[in-house]
Amino acid sequence: MLVGGALFANELRAAGMEVEELGDDHIMIAGYRVPEGKFEGLKVDIGIVVPRDFPLSPPGGPHVHELIHENRQDGPHPSGHVHPSKKHSKHFRDGWQYWSRPHPNWTSGARNAMRYMEHVRALWESQ
Repeated sequence: MLVGGALFANELRAAGMEVEELGDDHIMIAGYRVPEGKFEGLKVDIGIVVPRDFPLSPPGGPHVHELIHENRQDGPHPSGHVHPSKKHSKHFRDGWQYWSRPHPNWTSGARNAMRYMEHVRALWESQ
């Protein structure tokens, strides 16, 4: 039975997404096209650190390989709580940002990769 990053990656592949497994439950979606919001159409790489107990627990916020915002420790979305990824991941380093945006209601619905990606889409929509 798959769990963690392997399960998350398989669920994304089943939905037609190209995913690279980097090890240590880190996955990367290369060339993710922003579907909505002021960055609509922009292609970025999205990194996700998946908890080993996924789907019980959701991934934290996404890592984005495009410097969209300045690093900022506090403040509201969209520009607050943006950090250098190297402080939160051993695979996402220079040029990556971690957006501290955990899924808001993981326990109240389906616990799968596509639901998490709906959360990522909503983050882009609200930029």
